Amino acid sequence: MFKWLKKIVSGSTPPAPPTGSTVVSKAALQQTLQMATVWEVVDRFLVNNPSPTPYGVHALVDAGAANLMESSELFQVCEKIQEHGYQYPLNPTLRNELDPSELLEFLRWHGQNRIEKEYYANESTLRELIQQFRLSHR
Repeated sequence: MFKWLKKIVSGSTPPAPPTGSTVVSKAALQQTLQMATVWEVVDRFLVNNPSPTPYGVHALVDAGAANLMESSELFQVCEKIQEHGYQYPLNPTLRNELDPSELLEFLRWHGQNRIEKEYYANESTLRELIQQFRLSHR
């Protein structure tokens, strides 16, 4: 049923789309297919950060958390990371200012815009970052 998907994932050239279907760019297709599981993200986070990091959001993005499918998975990742002795990776200001449903979208936006660590230096700059996120998603 999903032979075309298997060919894309395995590196083969996908068949031509059926007549009348919407053509999707290769970049959009690759971005769509980049999914991550809770365990993959936790594993990458721990491997990439052998000791606790003050830059939890950056570490989450680097570990692939923006490729999770649902916000609930993001919270599972954070809880599992915390179980390994790390600080909860999502900044308290983010958790207080953004709805739980917005946090995964924030991570995606964060990764796409390559947000600098300096925005997490204090609460004022972090609130400015949240404002930028909200303005870009209206």
